[in-house]
Amino acid sequence: MLTAPQWNSLLHLRAGDFQFPDGMQFSIVSALDRFIGQIGSKPEIISDYREGDPRQHGKGLAIDTAWPGQNPLEINQAALDSHLFSGVGIYVNPAGVGSHHFDTRVERSVDAPARWGGIIEHPTQADGSVGKVIEYTTMQAVIDLIKKNLGGITSLVPMVLIGIGLWLILRSGHSS
Repeated sequence: MLTAPQWNSLLHLRAGDFQFPDGMQFSIVSALDRFIGQIGSKPEIISDYREGDPRQHGKGLAIDTAWPGQNPLEINQAALDSHLFSGVGIYVNPAGVGSHHFDTRVERSVDAPARWGGIIEHPTQADGSVGKVIEYTTMQAVIDLIKKNLGGITSLVPMVLIGIGLWLILRSGHSS
């Protein structure tokens, strides 16, 4: 739980930006605050503390964000380059809109963060629950490969489609 002086030390974030500010740890909130200063825009916070979650969100060490109008791959790379987070995840929905997970887990270093990426599909069901979720945990490596070898592709959708194809090809080679 952040103290009043800790909240007051932040330049861009306030307790009101979070759904559960009392569950958050200063390490992730201050890291995101510094990252906002580097990026120059403030994200939408999609998810923060999750009571009962045994992973980073349940420890108050993780935040999921959306950066409307920003290139998701650029935000992801900036987060990795910032060395502020020990976990960086990117998810891109089929429309090419990205969201990001950032955390300050203690079992990883900011110099060698846990990283992953994928495509997430989450249509809302009639009862309000989340629908099917698809995650390709090797997608970050595929994105890196595409950026290195096919740098002329700037649109996210073709990159993702090529990445899925490469991932499926690579995965099929491991199934035998």
